[in-house]
Amino acid sequence: MIPKTHNSFADILPSSRGYSLSDVRLDIQNPTTAVFKAKLNGPAGSPVWARAWLSTEAGTLAESASLQLNAGDEVTLEVILRSPEQPQYAYMRIESAPLKTEHVVVLKFT
Repeated sequence: MIPKTHNSFADILPSSRGYSLSDVRLDIQNPTTAVFKAKLNGPAGSPVWARAWLSTEAGTLAESASLQLNAGDEVTLEVILRSPEQPQYAYMRIESAPLKTEHVVVLKFT
């Protein structure tokens, strides 16, 4: 992975029940560090969580998750790659409760 900022994420699971990610971007800082940023949208005052991960077709290489946040907050998640494999995809999702997925976006590395 070469240093670069990406912001062309596509919906893989459309937003639901008013929860969504917006302004999603990914900063590749070096070959092992990816920093995901997004705004977490949902019903006012709702607790939300975020997860981000890097993967190949075979599965997840590295991931990170937030603590509980509130709808409207911005989140930054740092994903550290500890594998020699190069990721093919970057994913991010918002959850309305731990592991209750509401919206997922994906970026395919070219």
